[in-house]
Amino acid sequence: MVAEDESFEAMFAEEDTTQKQDTGNEDSWKILIVDDEEDIHTVIKLALDGFIFENKKITFLDAYSASQGETVLAKNKDIAVILLDVVMETDHAGLNLVKHIREALGNQFIRIVLWTGQPGHAPKKEVVLSYEINDYKTKTDLTDENIFTAVLASIRSYNAMMTVESFRQNLEVMVKERTKTIETQKNKITDSITYAQKIQKSMLPSDKLIKKYFPESFIFYRPKDIVSGDFYWFAEPELDEWGKETDKLFIAAADCTGHGVPGAFMSMIGNTLLNEIVNGKKIFEPSHILDELNKGVISALNQKTNKEDAQNDGMDITVCQIDPTQKKLYISCASHVIFIADKSNINMLEGDIYSIGGMFSVLQDPVFTTHEIDYTEDTTIYMFSDGFQDQFGGSENQKFMLGRFKETLKNTCHLPMQEQLEKLQAAFENWKGEYRQIDDILVMGIKFNNVHSKN
Repeated sequence: MVAEDESFEAMFAEEDTTQKQDTGNEDSWKILIVDDEEDIHTVIKLALDGFIFENKKITFLDAYSASQGETVLAKNKDIAVILLDVVMETDHAGLNLVKHIREALGNQFIRIVLWTGQPGHAPKKEVVLSYEINDYKTKTDLTDENIFTAVLASIRSYNAMMTVESFRQNLEVMVKERTKTIETQKNKITDSITYAQKIQKSMLPSDKLIKKYFPESFIFYRPKDIVSGDFYWFAEPELDEWGKETDKLFIAAADCTGHGVPGAFMSMIGNTLLNEIVNGKKIFEPSHILDELNKGVISALNQKTNKEDAQNDGMDITVCQIDPTQKKLYISCASHVIFIADKSNINMLEGDIYSIGGMFSVLQDPVFTTHEIDYTEDTTIYMFSDGFQDQFGGSENQKFMLGRFKETLKNTCHLPMQEQLEKLQAAFENWKGEYRQIDDILVMGIKFNNVHSKN
């Protein structure tokens, strides 16, 4: 079960990393192992020996029953990951501990990886649907590589969520600082938002990465404020849910509620959840990705218990899976549309009526659809938020509107992608004129005549 894997050596530190029971060290990632088998504790510690992420090592905490786990959790509020057995003192001891963490403790940040040696007691599909967990494995899956990747993905997710939470708390503190002048407060908030802009930009895929796989592409991204409620996302998972190599690519364009700081908070939550769903849980079908994203947003914002605050909190999004081998697109849209162009035509694919999160998605379970499309070298897709078409301007100060936006794309879709981008930017500026920009702008164009496969 514990085998050397050279692919992870670069992640390991060279010095001795023997970890002791919790010392309260803030410079380490706390991982709680809850399993009634001592050998499992040993296997995990050996597999993660030398693990370092963001210059922080691991501090292991040990519990051998769910009740012991509750005690450790009560004493340690900053545990990043819990590696939890399902069957211990009872057949569902681990599942009960998950409920205790999420409901009694109200801890939505800790990442939970479940495993079991008796999958018949807790079938994977039922558990994943019913419990707020991040991964679920059988003990036969506990190889060095699987342990390493599960923990790394969980710590990354925890780190991103805590970054968002820390920023939120810092903003609250700054707002309460009434002893300083308004100008000082304004400068501090602006500085913090500018720093948040750096964080948000770092979470967006780089132009270089997008161009690596889609040389013929453009991104028109213009936040209304310093930070944006629109975001785009990209993933290139190496392995699928069966551990096999995959060349599938994923790209998404999202429009979160509001703009500025509120929209930015939602965008970072969405970005983190998408990474967890595709890279962590290995859920690849777009409609299923939206299902999980909807559940994640509702859970993160406690919308089931705070229904009065749910109606305006969420996002509209298009998720696209690209299969370069089969030359197929799999597209799912939540309260979104996408344009698909070829040599002579541009057509609109309408998505499902539900948004991600929000009142309607809380009151009833939305159903999302995956659309399968064969693409050719002449196929171009356009994914976008509503900021462009909702912009007021022109001679009579009217909205640009979706029809005019479609016509603009139709008139330029035969041009090279860089020229298309320039034409769109010019069209937006000409329409806006002296009026203020009213919303964040995101338009992505991808032509599939030169898609690069990972393999």
